[in-house]
Amino acid sequence: MGAFDRYGEVIEALDDGVYALDDEGEFIFANEALAELTGYDIEELLGEHTIIIKDRETVELAESKLRELLSSSGRDDVGTTFELELRRADGRTIACEDHMTVLYGPDGEFRGTAGVIRDISERKRREELLSALQETSRSLMQAPSREDVASIVAAATERVLGLDMAVVRLYDADERVLRPAAATDAVVEALGERPVYGLNEGEAGQVFASGETASYSTSHALDDSGTTVGSGLYMPVGVHGTLSVLSTEEDAFDDIDRQVVALLATNAAAACNRAKREQEVRETRERIATILDRINGLIENTVEVLVEATTREAVEAGVCAELAATEPYTLAWVGRPAVHGDNLDVSEWAGEAGVVADGESIPVADGTPGATALAEGRSEIIDDLSASDVEWVQWVHEAGVASMMVVPLAYTDSTYGVLFVCSDRPDAFDDREQVVLEALGRAVANAINAIESGKILSADKVIELEFTVTDRDLLMSRLSASTDTTLTSAGTVTQDDGSLRVYLDAEGGDTEAVLTALQDDDAVRSVTQVAEHEGSALFEVTVGESLLATLVDHGAVPKEITGENGVARYTIELPYEGDAREVFSLVEDNYDGTDLVGYHEHERPVQTQQEFQASLSERFTDRQETALRTAYLGGFFDWPREVDGDELAQAMDISRPTYHQHLRAAQQKVYEELFE
Repeated sequence: MGAFDRYGEVIEALDDGVYALDDEGEFIFANEALAELTGYDIEELLGEHTIIIKDRETVELAESKLRELLSSSGRDDVGTTFELELRRADGRTIACEDHMTVLYGPDGEFRGTAGVIRDISERKRREELLSALQETSRSLMQAPSREDVASIVAAATERVLGLDMAVVRLYDADERVLRPAAATDAVVEALGERPVYGLNEGEAGQVFASGETASYSTSHALDDSGTTVGSGLYMPVGVHGTLSVLSTEEDAFDDIDRQVVALLATNAAAACNRAKREQEVRETRERIATILDRINGLIENTVEVLVEATTREAVEAGVCAELAATEPYTLAWVGRPAVHGDNLDVSEWAGEAGVVADGESIPVADGTPGATALAEGRSEIIDDLSASDVEWVQWVHEAGVASMMVVPLAYTDSTYGVLFVCSDRPDAFDDREQVVLEALGRAVANAINAIESGKILSADKVIELEFTVTDRDLLMSRLSASTDTTLTSAGTVTQDDGSLRVYLDAEGGDTEAVLTALQDDDAVRSVTQVAEHEGSALFEVTVGESLLATLVDHGAVPKEITGENGVARYTIELPYEGDAREVFSLVEDNYDGTDLVGYHEHERPVQTQQEFQASLSERFTDRQETALRTAYLGGFFDWPREVDGDELAQAMDISRPTYHQHLRAAQQKVYEELFE
């Protein structure tokens, strides 16, 4: 082994362990790095067998394979690399990588083995953590809200990374503060409930304001309160908040911890972007529906107008027509700001013919109806038009209009004109009418905004795929076939553990048979019958792995899912740049009886980038949201009522008073959003 002597200085300078074994398997050379790696002194290693290598069979097997290779290669030495577990002198094992070479003399005689052992335990740990984070990333990208993202991140920090003190804060743009959204139990136990921070306040506030990560390995204060910790990692979660990982001990985090926590924060930011975007779209649609529900006979037709209209003119004309046809209104028109001057140009109208005309221009100088609504975004009410000396108001009064309300058509910072609603009755606009019409004005402006400026949905192209599957591996296929029931997905919610809570509406068939089939199905984790109507029933079903989850993973947005006579029908949207063929092939390759029945490319709007007020879903507790969702889907608000509170409370496994408490609390928050 003269080569080891000749290159001794070089070998000793290596961080990796270098060794040589004779043909008896005893150490004849070992450097200091190997001694440090194994925990033995060099003197203890020399002359000893390789018993310190836990997996001796691996070494013997490698040597055997190398000898076989040598016989056909004609080489004097042959090397290979393999992983093994090295048992240290203190008894613990670490993951290593052995670059081993079997040595032979010119005469083919086996001379021994030489190798370089490298500690790869840190690399293995990093790989294991990254692998564990893949499942967390999937849950993050399915989270329906930023609050759910925060809960998943806090739980993953403790469960996946083994770091038991974590706080996730979300940025409240209205108040310009960072609010704690999720924290591990260890944080609360050690530090108490965590405070709300302003920008630049505390370590979390400074990190969010600067966008730069902060890391401390020694004791430091969290904020001006005097609360201290031994170590801390502070990561911005994009523009949505911060992730703080803490420890009471100093030097608690290594480089791998910092890298993986940073990756978790990056994934959380992406998930928050997606959740916020989808949540705003969802909130906008729900807000429109909720607002318009206040207009009893008007709501159904008005919603249809807003949903089906593809141009601004269609929105304005349709709403005016519905208003003019609804008691106590007799005339409605929309005035758009003129290009020049302080006038409103009549764009669309409906009602008493001859009162206003398309293209007519109405002056709205200070003090005239419409001026305040246009300039300040506040509604105006003229209870008695006979008292007005404005010329155009007088001729409107002469046409039979007794009172009038002027509603601004404003969406965030955009104003699209005003809506004039007229009645042949004096004082026709009481408090309820004001609220209803103001809500209608916001909904109309929202719809116009969606069409003209694309703030709700961008004009990006999407591909809509519609396909059917008869494979009984799908729940919708086998259940609709076995129960002779038509199934429709009424909504899905992704839960923290990655499972899906699906609301299934079953029409036709026997309700008890459907419930039994769901309970007996291996794919169903839990099922609850929420309500039963005449000829249909609503079930809350929790499932694990599903085609729906797979489609979402590939960037698809589910639009409609049904099952009838053993045929499951899916309608999904994919980004224009997405590979629609790949997604369909994925389904076709995994499920028999898959047929493409529709393929359309169209424009789909995206959510506004304006900052909205905190959403209803952000304010609901889980119980409140469940109570409100089950009541709505179960027909509790229909008339005559399809289901009573006892049935809904039983479905949630709580008492009726408790159920109504949750329901009233949720309704209160809806009304606050609507009226305040």
